[in-house]
Amino acid sequence: MSFNLSEFLTEGLISSINNGLIPSDLATVYAGNYLVKSLITQTQVTQVSDAITAYKVAQVASATSEAQVSSTVNNNSVQ
Repeated sequence: MSFNLSEFLTEGLISSINNGLIPSDLATVYAGNYLVKSLITQTQVTQVSDAITAYKVAQVASATSEAQVSSTVNNNSVQ
């Protein structure tokens, strides 16, 4: 089994995004730098970009869900 640096970097960026360890803007910069240095491919940059998009969508969905629960709890408390 051989070590694949491009897969390691790509998976590390995606994992860091999904776990909220690095901001999406920083992940974008890292991916761009890795691409320029030919450490990852354009396809892998697209994978990172897709992960950023999915993370942002999940954050919005979570915030919306929390706001709805909070609103329901507040409305029930008032009645």
